[in-house]
Amino acid sequence: MRKLFFILLLLLPVAGFCKDKHKQLKLPISRWKEVKRMGPDSTLLAFADTLYITFRHKDSFSYHNQDGFIYNGAYTIDEDSILDLGTAKYKIMLKRPAILVFKDDKAFYVLATDLTDTIKAEVITKEDSSLPVTNIDQMIGHWTVYKKVTDRAADQIDFATEIKTLYITGPGSDDKQGFLYGGLDAKNHPTWYVKNLGTDQTLSCNGKNPRTIKVLRCQKGELILEEDGIKYYLKQFK
Repeated sequence: MRKLFFILLLLLPVAGFCKDKHKQLKLPISRWKEVKRMGPDSTLLAFADTLYITFRHKDSFSYHNQDGFIYNGAYTIDEDSILDLGTAKYKIMLKRPAILVFKDDKAFYVLATDLTDTIKAEVITKEDSSLPVTNIDQMIGHWTVYKKVTDRAADQIDFATEIKTLYITGPGSDDKQGFLYGGLDAKNHPTWYVKNLGTDQTLSCNGKNPRTIKVLRCQKGELILEEDGIKYYLKQFK
């Protein structure tokens, strides 16, 4: 029965794809969660590294495996239905409003629309209350976003301005005390630089456009920032 189901999946066309080879192929704004994994011979596989993926506007995405690092970027889909996420590639075997089936050289991944609530209340105990950040030297280091929390809809967020990395250098010979990388910034080419940390615990940034980012916490190896209704959690990965 499983093999029959599997064969039927492969025979179903990937709706909306390959109609025009010259047209940019896209996926609608949506959130997905892996619900089943099968081997090349269609046998069910046990797994603990559940795949989560979100498709956003302007061909951007966010994906991660359970308890794994969050990857963000821009995706492409070619005329052979190959979804390229940069760090991973999948062939799209099936595309339906409530189901996606991906394939790579290891397995088939069945994903269903993710309806879980991504908004989680952050509760900090009295013993672990955030200490004041009074000097930018407290933040020196290379910080990378590993989690984001927001109540904004995906289509209201510009991936290019989403914080990806923050590099605080401290005072130098110019007015730059660090650099801020957005979602589309290449390595060594940040769009913004950090001017200073204000007395109200806000980072003043300049570059493509001025930005003011609230510093909520910087202690125990974690930095929490907030801007425009998005809360960013950063760590210094070695």
